[in-house]
Amino acid sequence: MKLSFTHLAALAVPILVSASFIHANTTVTKDHQVTSTKLLSANFDARDVVKIEAGSFHFLPGQIAPLHTHQAPAIGYVAKGAILYQVEGEKPQLLNEGDAFFEPVGPKILRFDNASATEKAVFIDFNFQQKDEPFIVFNEPLKEAIDRRAMPTVSLTNHELAGQSINEVNVFQTELIPNAQQELKPSFPVMGYVTKGSIKLRRPGKVIDRFIAGESYHIPANQKVTLYSASVDIPAEVISFEMNR
Repeated sequence: MKLSFTHLAALAVPILVSASFIHANTTVTKDHQVTSTKLLSANFDARDVVKIEAGSFHFLPGQIAPLHTHQAPAIGYVAKGAILYQVEGEKPQLLNEGDAFFEPVGPKILRFDNASATEKAVFIDFNFQQKDEPFIVFNEPLKEAIDRRAMPTVSLTNHELAGQSINEVNVFQTELIPNAQQELKPSFPVMGYVTKGSIKLRRPGKVIDRFIAGESYHIPANQKVTLYSASVDIPAEVISFEMNR
């Protein structure tokens, strides 16, 4: 879906690994069944997050992003290609496929451009919004559409955050070998994005949701879930965005 921004298989003998979402920079479980690597820690002024809006951007070769600012922290991941990124007052940097990024509230985002003149670029972002807060503001009306494909928006309940403000999001890359699984019970809501393979989430009441590469998912705070690699022959990889304070 192109937006103009005018408005704004079966499991065989599963391998069980427990996790509490308290990671070291790299965590490797016994027998290397699950590997988790920290990609980024994003810190910002404390905010009462009520909504997480997500999407994937698909940039053509050489496509340049318009000048813009963010009213909500935007934290994301480069899924394909490379991005030339520059925040006002800082030096430009190259974000390669597999890198996480943080677009802060306030300063202008001078560049968020496809760094290649021949290859497409794809990146995802999650925007941690307060009530009635847009996630992006363009300095001028857009002259052409941007290919942003919306992913499910998550509305957070008071029960999930229990009145606690958020001032940090940590980004982790986790790989699960075929048939591996994790038991998880995060203290704060977690957003996830599947980059490779497919996963299953077993939720309370034995509800099982399945997600494939390119899809996002939400784990509510204090909900005990089991995350499975859903394939018997290929590993699964997920990027998790874990809120904290």
